[in-house]
Amino acid sequence: MGSNVTEFEIDWLYRSRRIPEGVTCRLPGDEIEPELQPGEHVVFLAHFERGFGLPASPFFREFLDFYELQPHHLPGNAIFYLSCYATFMEAYIGIRPTRETFARFFSLRINSVQGKEIPKPKPPVECGSCIVGSRQGSPFFKFTGLESCRAWQGTFFYVKNNGRANLIDLPPFKVGPPSRANWSYNPKTDHIETNRVVRFMASLKKETNICSDDIIRTFISRRVLPLKRRMHRMSEMYGPGDPTKITGRPLSKKDVVHKAKQICQTAMPFDWEWGLLPLSTTNPLTWAYPSADSSSMAKDRFPLIQAERRGICVKRALDSIDPDPYISWKDLKMGKTAASRLGRSPPKPTGSSDDLTMLEIHEHAPPLQAEAGHEFVDKLTAQGQKNKAPASDAGSSQAPPSKRFRTEPLGEKEVGMRRYKRKQMPTAAGPALKLGSRPAGSEGFARTSTPPPHSSPAPSGAGNISASPLGGTTSLGRAAPTSPEHRTEEDLSFLLEKQDTGASNIGAEEEAAGRAGLRLLRP
Repeated sequence: MGSNVTEFEIDWLYRSRRIPEGVTCRLPGDEIEPELQPGEHVVFLAHFERGFGLPASPFFREFLDFYELQPHHLPGNAIFYLSCYATFMEAYIGIRPTRETFARFFSLRINSVQGKEIPKPKPPVECGSCIVGSRQGSPFFKFTGLESCRAWQGTFFYVKNNGRANLIDLPPFKVGPPSRANWSYNPKTDHIETNRVVRFMASLKKETNICSDDIIRTFISRRVLPLKRRMHRMSEMYGPGDPTKITGRPLSKKDVVHKAKQICQTAMPFDWEWGLLPLSTTNPLTWAYPSADSSSMAKDRFPLIQAERRGICVKRALDSIDPDPYISWKDLKMGKTAASRLGRSPPKPTGSSDDLTMLEIHEHAPPLQAEAGHEFVDKLTAQGQKNKAPASDAGSSQAPPSKRFRTEPLGEKEVGMRRYKRKQMPTAAGPALKLGSRPAGSEGFARTSTPPPHSSPAPSGAGNISASPLGGTTSLGRAAPTSPEHRTEEDLSFLLEKQDTGASNIGAEEEAAGRAGLRLLRP
């Protein structure tokens, strides 16, 4: 289908600090597959909506290099799972995510081309071929991505560094499916740091009310991108001026829920409360976290917490307007952008919120949700129906039904009767039919079969061609009568003459029609 990314959405990525000023973006043209220019990388808007940002975080780059993956190998839901994992490691333990701990909790499997006509082994798809899922028996929290995130391939565009600094930090682009390098890797109990994380997670689940929703709303409410390179970890974040935030402006609880439902399936209520508050400078990691006994002293069990301490950070000026607000889909209006930012660094946004239209990209919802709205989709979900768009070959709702039912009186009862649509007789195709036998006195006149016209049948008569399947020119050059009720005495005589000569090709149906014509002529 190609790419459907617009210039307005590129501007939104700049305004919300998902793409830095030193990166140039280019929209695709009519190409179906990416056609890169030298120095360009392929990225996806659906990834930016789920916690990815430029430059990529050290963990995300290490993840791609270790498994020999490209961004186009990862579906949108895979980015969401990676963001949740990174958020837990930074905001609830205080250490940066590692590939060893990730491999203990998650596994990778291939996404193959589907179709009954494709022989086995089925080849992997080139875009979205790596599916990230929870490993069997994994103690990590369970998350569910959106089923509607299937059109994410149509959100690709190109990025390129416009200076010497590497503000992208992605591997060079390669076409084709992944090589599946290290996909079977699982450290199990051989990695000491991972074993500590597993034990610490078990104590958190036992002694606190932490849940998967806490992790989701952590990086949403903190206004942070887990898979973007940042100056420090989430456990060291502070106030609205923290430079690792995309904006310092807070979100309401209701807006947090709306944003969460844009990227995952969750039953998070609007009046949610924290099961366990994430770490920050105002909620620091204590020596006895989460309990007071010595076995739960997080700082003693995780030496990396002290080794990865952040340095001095300069606060960033507060935004006068929210560059990444939540806007209900009913209020979406694709207005003019602040300025064109394709091919050059964007200017700083100026003016009030009325002068600058802000937009939150809404997961590229499926047609059903985009056209019918949340109320209709929620009703379908409550009835246990799948939230899927209608089939592309579905007919119009105004088309007549194939079966119609009515009640007919039968004796003293009313019984139901089925009425089916009248089937059209097939039209003959091919060369005209020529009969070998001719009635006496009809030399030079051969009976030919002509396709009936598509217009409605008209009463037959001299010089007219019938639209009935029994129609056609006769050996006498006259049109055969179409129905018994329209036949005249002259037509009946003609039919009887055809039966006497034995040259008629109409058969038993025409003979029955002749008898019906006799009954019509009787007084």
